[in-house]
Amino acid sequence: MNSRERFTQFLSGTAYSDGVPAAFFQHFDPSARHGQAALNAQLSFYRCTGMDMVKLMFDDIYPKITTVREAADWRNIPEFRRDDPVFTQQIELARQMVRTVGGEAPVFQTIFTPFVSAGCAVSPILEWDKVVTPHFAQDPEAMREGLEKICRRLSEFAREIAETGIDGFYVSVQGGEYGRYSQEFFNAWFKPVDLAFLNALKATGKLVFIHICGVDMRLDDYKDYPADIINLAMEGNGLTLKGAQELFGRPIMGGLDNNGVICTGTEREIRAEVDRVLRGAPGDIMLGADCTIPAQVPRQNLRWAVEAAHEFSR
Repeated sequence: MNSRERFTQFLSGTAYSDGVPAAFFQHFDPSARHGQAALNAQLSFYRCTGMDMVKLMFDDIYPKITTVREAADWRNIPEFRRDDPVFTQQIELARQMVRTVGGEAPVFQTIFTPFVSAGCAVSPILEWDKVVTPHFAQDPEAMREGLEKICRRLSEFAREIAETGIDGFYVSVQGGEYGRYSQEFFNAWFKPVDLAFLNALKATGKLVFIHICGVDMRLDDYKDYPADIINLAMEGNGLTLKGAQELFGRPIMGGLDNNGVICTGTEREIRAEVDRVLRGAPGDIMLGADCTIPAQVPRQNLRWAVEAAHEFSR
């Protein structure tokens, strides 16, 4: 059974006949974001780990916006052209990846919600929420106007990249943390933009894989998000794989702490942790991690986890 067959079985909800599907993700060196270097790096990662899907990293995220100084400035952010290299280079990478491995593994394009994209457009990635979080609270009308512009551009990008033959989108969503905004603010200002964006992705006819990025999230706020598959942190949100599946009623990916045993354990320890997680899980989940695995973690560690999942039987 190849990766595509194993992934298709996961989506169907039928009992597994050949182990449990698995996938983990890492960020790549900035020198491998575009062109042949990006294709080589991401192909090498897929081949070395033996995982069951390809997730195309998209660390450019969105073109840089240099005109925002205060919250009101979001009304006047530029509307970027479809031929901006941030988008065209990623579309070409997707086309090449589908051509190379699309027959054996599903290919998903990473994409970020307008809110996260806005943050990364005005701040360094590791400080992405430093500007957008207070700006949204200060002037939600102006911020929403800016997010709607970003939503339109990302939706157009999604329609174009869908034509390359990718299987779907892996969408990173944030904003529903208990400590960021009140539930009333989230529902009134934040959520409508998220839903408009996700519905645009669904309209492409491709699968939508939501990664709820973070801990201490108000998970009930995401129950009606249109998604085919959900990935989220388990322990950091007080959940198990079984509990996550019951909450969302959809296929779930996850189970391992992305900073835990998979990072520092021996082969024996990693395999034991995979076995422990899967024995307490429903029969139709996909093994993964809470979030991306730190880049310094050896790929062999990820391969041990994938192999343990593929060899697992109840």
